[in-house]
Amino acid sequence: MVLCLIALTILAIMGIFSLKYRVLAKEAFRCMFRTVQLKPCDTGLDQRMKIGFTSKLMWWPSLARVVYKNFEIVSWIFVILMVGSTIATGYGFYNYVQYGNCNGPDSSAFCVFNAVGLHPSSDSSSPSCSTFGTQGGINASKVKSEGYPSIGSGNIIIHEYGCFSCPYTKEAEKVVKQVLDNYPNVKLVYHDVPLPIHNFSVEAGEAAICAGEQEKFWEYHDLLFKEQENLNAGSFVSLAKALDLNVDEFGTCLSSNSTQNEIARYKSEALDIGIYGTPTFFIGNISLVGPQSYKTFKDLIEKRANK
Repeated sequence: MVLCLIALTILAIMGIFSLKYRVLAKEAFRCMFRTVQLKPCDTGLDQRMKIGFTSKLMWWPSLARVVYKNFEIVSWIFVILMVGSTIATGYGFYNYVQYGNCNGPDSSAFCVFNAVGLHPSSDSSSPSCSTFGTQGGINASKVKSEGYPSIGSGNIIIHEYGCFSCPYTKEAEKVVKQVLDNYPNVKLVYHDVPLPIHNFSVEAGEAAICAGEQEKFWEYHDLLFKEQENLNAGSFVSLAKALDLNVDEFGTCLSSNSTQNEIARYKSEALDIGIYGTPTFFIGNISLVGPQSYKTFKDLIEKRANK
């Protein structure tokens, strides 16, 4: 049975490209099916494989003799190796999709799926972002921290330009939180860029500013992303109540011209920098557009820490 299993797997793959191997794959399937029923393989495929394989070793007769006599054991070894490599490949691919590295979220070891180890650059276009403005050069030197909410007290600063109604910004938040949890030397500065292509983006940005006036910006920030799909005109006061904010002060803030002017300033400064999509991240002079893997942040943070 083990010979037929190997043959079926290999020939089925090769059969995609050749009619000859499709015929042999059918023969291997019949052989395996009869073996499962405790019947002998009546196609002779197992014997042909055994003879064909050992004939390649006739340049070393003693080795060929040992392999021929123990071909069933040799076949099982190949099956175990095949299954093991398939599991390892699947595990590596899962890690790459989830964490950007074959070896897990905290690894920067070599990954065959990303052999050159590239990171997105300021000149790369990413479909995983909500776009606005015109894509062009991004001037990282214009990025500033003053006047924007921040969390953490580290000396390595990550600037995030996001929109509370942008699904890609929400997607990025999980990794951002993981980075902050694992790197106490990192400080995150959040720049709100409300996009009119998303419902309630401006209102959400204004509400976050008002929550910040009551020292609850980051709690409100998290609630906005958590409830992103459910936001409506009444959501912002409801979220304020959930955080025990002073609702009267919150409402007064929402209706003030100063809050609206602040939102206009955020967008103007983002456009001046060259931001064309949310989320966009800056670590030093490196810009990253779209949700990023943990490994991308990890590598850039550790590179700056080692300077």
